[in-house]
Amino acid sequence: MIIDSLSLLDFRVFSGLHTFDLIPKLKRGKQAPIVLFGGLNGGGKTTILSALKLALYGKGAMSTAATSADYHRYLRECIHHAPQNIVQPTRSALELTFRYALHGVISTYHLKRDWLVERTGRVREGLLISRDGQDLSELSYDQAQSFLNELIPLGVSELFFFDGEKIADLAEETSGEALKDSINKLLGLDIIDRLDSDLAVLIRTRAAKGASEERKKRIAGCEKEYAEAQEAIDLAKDQLVQLKLEISETEQNVGQLHSQLNARGGAWSSSRQDEANRLDALVSQKRQLEDSLRDLASGLLPLAIPEALVQRSIEKLHAEQSARSERLMMDFVRKQEDSFVAKSRSLLGVSAVEARQLYLATFGEVLTGLSSSASLVHDVPESRIASMEHRLMRVLKAEQEKAADIAGELNETDAVIDALGENIARAPDENVLAPLLKEQAELHERLGALKAQRSIVADATRAQLNRLAGIARRLDEYHAEAANLVEKERTFSMANKTRDVLREFSLRARAMKLAELEAQFYSSFNRLARKEDRHLSIRIDPSTFEVSLFDQFDEEIRKQQLSAGEKQIFAISILEALARTSGRSLPVVIDTPLGRLDSIHRKKLVDHYFPKTSHQVVILSTDTEIDATFYEALSPHISHSYHLMYDPETRSTRVEPGYFWRQAEYI
Repeated sequence: MIIDSLSLLDFRVFSGLHTFDLIPKLKRGKQAPIVLFGGLNGGGKTTILSALKLALYGKGAMSTAATSADYHRYLRECIHHAPQNIVQPTRSALELTFRYALHGVISTYHLKRDWLVERTGRVREGLLISRDGQDLSELSYDQAQSFLNELIPLGVSELFFFDGEKIADLAEETSGEALKDSINKLLGLDIIDRLDSDLAVLIRTRAAKGASEERKKRIAGCEKEYAEAQEAIDLAKDQLVQLKLEISETEQNVGQLHSQLNARGGAWSSSRQDEANRLDALVSQKRQLEDSLRDLASGLLPLAIPEALVQRSIEKLHAEQSARSERLMMDFVRKQEDSFVAKSRSLLGVSAVEARQLYLATFGEVLTGLSSSASLVHDVPESRIASMEHRLMRVLKAEQEKAADIAGELNETDAVIDALGENIARAPDENVLAPLLKEQAELHERLGALKAQRSIVADATRAQLNRLAGIARRLDEYHAEAANLVEKERTFSMANKTRDVLREFSLRARAMKLAELEAQFYSSFNRLARKEDRHLSIRIDPSTFEVSLFDQFDEEIRKQQLSAGEKQIFAISILEALARTSGRSLPVVIDTPLGRLDSIHRKKLVDHYFPKTSHQVVILSTDTEIDATFYEALSPHISHSYHLMYDPETRSTRVEPGYFWRQAEYI
């Protein structure tokens, strides 16, 4: 199958008619399989995938629990709303052209699905199909839908048309239920399961007819409980589907409103109060720093300015202290002159003149040196000099360093204050954004309430499912007892035998396909994984569909041990393995595929998955998933690109050829 084109008329964020050519082109002489759509969140990427599914499957694109009323409400919501238009669109349409090979014959199909909201509010839907230019007008709506379902079964398409949510569900799922659902749809075993269930009802009915009155009452009471529990579960499922739609719609509205806020400066406004509070704190901090500097300035700090003068003053005080000591010594020596002369005369027997000459010869140089000492200007005690030197040379240095630190911190604070002032100035007036902020708060409140309600309903559903399982076990026991008393009717016997055959067929078909699936997974995962990742293989329990993981040493590992990237590669490998196991050759359409992957895993997908997974690959990506580097790596395989740009003013998306930073390439 090759999708040639997809057209949307007034569908969701697309105003007017938009037609997308999806045929892969030749590029440098080789087939380039990839058609790349680039757009920010809320820009319409998911709308492309939704349009494709809706065009093919109609109500089948929704949950199996969706009612006709739910479907018509969904169609109404899909009609584009143009706030600036006086007359709002009341009609929307999707057209899909594709080529499909059936029994070796390639035919071109064109389908058109449109719907109109009448004045009464009723939705009228139409579906037209043509094959090779011939309208299949003999088909009613239901027949046309059945024709499409048989041509491309919904269960199979889910393996080829998927989004990041599908990948995330498979990545985190541990019970095997999601995989079981995919396998059953792939093999058509869901039909066998329904047939087995119908036969079980037939056997129970036959058995109940032959039971005693007392047993019949027990069976009737149990069946009533079963019906009540089933009704409660069906109601809860409807609620869950509705809640999922409302949550999805609310999240989309939140995203669009966020884009509007950012476009009007909301990003600055949202942090304005925080930054204003921070600015007040910094201004207060600046005052404290300035007070600290003033305190330092009132102490010794000013003396740091004439530093050389302070040093000379200290040296002068030391010199005066030395001079003072020398003068004391000179006074002492002079006072000893008469005593020296008297003792010299007595001991040496010399005259007074000779004794004085001896004194001068002994102490003359000392007296001469002492007499040349510096003059005394300051009468400062030695202890005071030491204290002054300590304060001026050590305390002053410490205060200089402290002042430098405070000045540096003050400069940094001033820079931050200036930056905050600019940010606050950028924020628009709160009155401008008040309506949008109020609407945003209301949407967040509604989203929280919806998620809380979904959690409550999900818990109640699980409880009812457990109750239903218990009732079913009791019913089986009652019917088994009754069946032993029932005459072996031919229908009863054949039904049991048929159930046995169905079980055997289902088991064998599952076993064969699971073996092929395990081999396909091994090939896919180890092609996409990083070299340093583990080489994984899987074994799938055919009864529970629980997946067991084994490394290259055949050691079992828990799925929870995988990194987030490995889990994503695991999910993508499962989807690719399922698609290959299906034996179908369909295009792959994948929305936001790289959200949780690291750069190495992304490169693996870019190199080994996107260019090779199918003959036609439509990728719906943001600029952070397939960025400039990955775009260049994919470029040889990209046929052409579309850039989806959402305009919050018109609440619509416009389309331009090319990617975020590259013009159209048609080679």
